[in-house]
Amino acid sequence: MATQHEAFMKKVRRLGKMLDALAAVSPSLAGRAGFRIFCTPRRIPFKEQDRHFLATASPFFFRSCKYRMSGYTWASEREDAPEVLCLHGWESNSARWRHFIRGMHAAGFTVHAFDAPASGGSGGKLLNVIRYSRAVSDLVARRGKPLYAMVGHSLGGAAAVMSTAMLQVPYPEKMVLLGVFAESKRVIEDFGKILGVGDTVLGGIAREIERRSGVPVEEYSIAKKAALLTDIEGFVLHDRDDEVAPVAEGRRIAESWQARYLETKGLGHRMQDPAVVREVVKFLRTPKTG
Repeated sequence: MATQHEAFMKKVRRLGKMLDALAAVSPSLAGRAGFRIFCTPRRIPFKEQDRHFLATASPFFFRSCKYRMSGYTWASEREDAPEVLCLHGWESNSARWRHFIRGMHAAGFTVHAFDAPASGGSGGKLLNVIRYSRAVSDLVARRGKPLYAMVGHSLGGAAAVMSTAMLQVPYPEKMVLLGVFAESKRVIEDFGKILGVGDTVLGGIAREIERRSGVPVEEYSIAKKAALLTDIEGFVLHDRDDEVAPVAEGRRIAESWQARYLETKGLGHRMQDPAVVREVVKFLRTPKTG
């Protein structure tokens, strides 16, 4: 009897064959269809523990790309407390930060988080680094003042980098990236391998990204854009056993950015570990150097 994962992969492969067949007739239509599939996350329902944790925050809402975004604030007792924004990854929500937020809040920070487009309690159907970065930009513009720090996991880390490097979001003093991929182009290639599609479909997706954003997919390089953020003190953390973004990706970002780098082992992509929380909080509490 096929497992749930095997059944899912059969559906994915069938979808890939359909895209390849469409590409033989119309590469542009295949590219558009592939783009929508690439940018459509499964909306994972909140677990009961997620709801309990998020209920401890003060909710806020803002609009981005016509959709309502759901946000959460854990305010410090100090009115002048440094403010941190946490950005979750693909098919996730703000509750993934519960241990980090508790640590940051206990250390005296005011912490904000929001569910990315098409995720958690936020509206929308599509999610990609472009749309996520725009949401970050819209939130910071709504606030009217720079953040002290951004902390991003996976796609959320990519959005932190891209929003500051490409959308002129005011620089935070510090930025933390956990399990972040170095090149968006590689993510598209991995997507192609999962579906089993050919180069025509992948090329169509790349052209659709450029058509929508006006920027070639090669420009969505987290490593190259991070290198421009010389006024932001960076901390890159990556696990050797990351099954989503290979550890070489984190090493490359850290080297190009000249950021502090910490490599862990045995944690996988999610990097949910008390020692990681302590390292992140310690970095945020340490006065900026230089």
